[in-house]
Amino acid sequence: MFQGFEGMGTKEQEARERILRATIVCIGRDGLDATGIREIAREAQVNSAAISYYFRSKEKLVALALEATLDQAFGNVLEDFDRLRAEGLGIREAFEALLEDLMCNSLRYPHIVHAHFHDVLAHQRYDGSSIQRLNAFLAELAGRLAPATTHLPEHRLRLALTQVWASLSLLSMMPRLFDPFILLDFETLETRRAWVQQASRLLFVP
Repeated sequence: MFQGFEGMGTKEQEARERILRATIVCIGRDGLDATGIREIAREAQVNSAAISYYFRSKEKLVALALEATLDQAFGNVLEDFDRLRAEGLGIREAFEALLEDLMCNSLRYPHIVHAHFHDVLAHQRYDGSSIQRLNAFLAELAGRLAPATTHLPEHRLRLALTQVWASLSLLSMMPRLFDPFILLDFETLETRRAWVQQASRLLFVP
């Protein structure tokens, strides 16, 4: 269930959730710029008036849809990290497992990643929810990694995490950017693991 719909009637709640899911599908498949009210209505099997009734505007609908994907991404990553630690994995092993999983999902939905960074890429605006959530997530993750990275001062740990996430974000949106320089097939598990291990060294190898 999407957050914020708990007090609504069942039919109204189902309609809103169906429209939100359709919005995420359309953005993931076609990209933010190609996603309009008609495309969302067709995917959700509702009329355009229903979207205006429930969400007032495309901008509000898109913002809610992207916020939902952030909840799933950042919230699940930290929960999974804590679960893996509780199951006995070391901090480095848990981090590498989650980074590999996050990379796989990001590469699967590059349009979603691009949509999160749209205001930054198009307008150099850094005050959006996606940027705030990303930085809050990295701060929490840094705290979880700190016990295994005592060789790094806090600012160096944050710098290393920034390098890892900058690389992940860029490759998620443009996985073939460096093909003329080095051919990397991120569709293969071997390549993803090699990238994750290289990224992990920034944090865990003195």
